[in-house]
Amino acid sequence: MADGPGAGQPEGWPPAKPPRWPQPAGQSIGGASPQQPPSKKRRGRRFLWGCSGAAVFLIALIVIIAVASSGGNKASPPASPGSLSPTSGSTEQIKPAKAAPTPIPPIKLSGTGQQATSRFTVAEGLAVFRSTCSACKTNFIVTLLDSSGQTKDLLVNAIGTYNGSKGVGMSAGSYRLTIQADSAWTITITQPRHQAAVSLPHTYSGKGDRIVGPFTANHAATLRGTHRGKANFIVTVLDAKGDLQNLPFNQVGNFNGSTVTQMISGGPYYLNVTADGTWTLKLSKP
Repeated sequence: MADGPGAGQPEGWPPAKPPRWPQPAGQSIGGASPQQPPSKKRRGRRFLWGCSGAAVFLIALIVIIAVASSGGNKASPPASPGSLSPTSGSTEQIKPAKAAPTPIPPIKLSGTGQQATSRFTVAEGLAVFRSTCSACKTNFIVTLLDSSGQTKDLLVNAIGTYNGSKGVGMSAGSYRLTIQADSAWTITITQPRHQAAVSLPHTYSGKGDRIVGPFTANHAATLRGTHRGKANFIVTVLDAKGDLQNLPFNQVGNFNGSTVTQMISGGPYYLNVTADGTWTLKLSKP
């Protein structure tokens, strides 16, 4: 073997150096990345991402709070039209108005001359008897009888033609009429209920027998009356049931006077007038 460098070394020594492959930028040979300070551009991006994340979290928190608040104030379902007040919009239910009572149908009787009518039935309370005899020349008398045939009231006692009315307080039951006349006659029986009453002051006027009303008063009223006639001028006060309350006037012939009439029961009230001439009745507060 020859002396000199490489003497005594095996063949192929020194080993050949590995080839140098191109390396990616910023990476050293051997795979280790050099430690370099982060650039200002990367620090800016990290700051923006941090701010964005905080903003997203804040928005999500606001949305959650809003949803929770709206859940406690859920809108009520629309109310039915009948449950709302037409003026205030309140959800308080309006009680349905009570239906008006059915009017009692009138009872109509007719005949000629002296008659006893068939029986008829009335309800308890006020009944109004309207009688006419347009061609009578002598007595025209109408008497009300109860179910046993006893006289309940004298409705008409006139001579000659007649057209008038009278109110009577009735018990529920069966009744009939006896009529004395010399011509054709008609009688209509009505039973007024829940009539609208006028307030005081108020004036009524008419001719002959009449029932007028109803009117309201607080158990008393000033009554001024006039009458132009020759026979009785009698005024009585009835309550809504037809019960007698007072007799303010009981005169004969012409009359002009006043009084304070007192009533026992509550109103409304009616006035029964018996007269043969024209009359006026002025009611006012006492």
